[in-house]
Amino acid sequence: MKRFGISLLILVIIFIFTGSASLAQMKYVSISTGSTGGTFYPAGAIIASTFNEYLGDSGYKWSAQASGGSLENLEMLRNKEAQMAIVGSAPSNWAYTGSQDFEGKAIKNIRYMTALWPEMTQIIYRKGIGIEGWKDLKGKKVAVGPAGGSYFYSRIILKATAGLTFDDIIPEYMSYGDSVQALQDRLIDAAYLAAGIPTSAVSQAYAGRVEIDILEFSDEELARLHEAAPFYVRGVIEKDTYPGQDRDLQVAANPSALLVEQDMPEDIVYSMLDAMYLKGLEEMKKQHHSLTFLSLEGAIEGLSGAPLHAGAVKFYKDHGINIPGDLIPPEMK
Repeated sequence: MKRFGISLLILVIIFIFTGSASLAQMKYVSISTGSTGGTFYPAGAIIASTFNEYLGDSGYKWSAQASGGSLENLEMLRNKEAQMAIVGSAPSNWAYTGSQDFEGKAIKNIRYMTALWPEMTQIIYRKGIGIEGWKDLKGKKVAVGPAGGSYFYSRIILKATAGLTFDDIIPEYMSYGDSVQALQDRLIDAAYLAAGIPTSAVSQAYAGRVEIDILEFSDEELARLHEAAPFYVRGVIEKDTYPGQDRDLQVAANPSALLVEQDMPEDIVYSMLDAMYLKGLEEMKKQHHSLTFLSLEGAIEGLSGAPLHAGAVKFYKDHGINIPGDLIPPEMK
């Protein structure tokens, strides 16, 4: 009996040490996302779960981490406090090129892995007040987004589509919820409400007592916008996305993106994309509406400014995706 106890103790010690060694070898990857009430966090959790399911023997384990959103995520990648992040394609572009909010403080260690869902450009307006196109916003009260927030998108769009600046309109800096309320109270004429669809604020506007519509982008207007800001592509809000929406809406969209830190091994990035697009895609689409927009064919559409990760370049080339020269990372040139 004593001999049995000693043998059992030895087995326990071996298990503890081998288990500890195994844990020590495990590499943990944090995917920085956004607030738990938004789209970034739940989608990031699903993506992390997909990697864990299909890459369980890789020696890596993924988890989604709540954060303040794109700008904070980019700083976390800069400081290597996160290895991956979900970020808007526009701030990703600006971070890598050192423009806009990142002038003089570019972030060069970020790499695109894939585009994700589109953020639809939704400019809603009150019907019956003479607004039929972009130029009709001149002289109108327009909620352009919150101060310190998304107002810079409104500025780009107005200039590209109609040659207007904020001097040509009466800009109001408001949150999305406040914008809808002001529109319903007839205190403003139009509002910028870009987001993944369906957007709750837009749903509320359509369901309100004041009749509204959304400004669409012609092919020529979209081409001018794309030239000014290459991250913008065509977006379509399908009929009946919102209550009373009686037609498909041709708008602009800029994709959110999954970024990875430059030092992530190429084979792991390749394997993550394989897990997303060749193994887990259909199941992912069932779990969150935003992920229904994912496709291998559209995986790099709308990405600009920053390059792809080398592992992503190899994956896409192996699957017949043509990669523009500006998305090839400097380490592969």
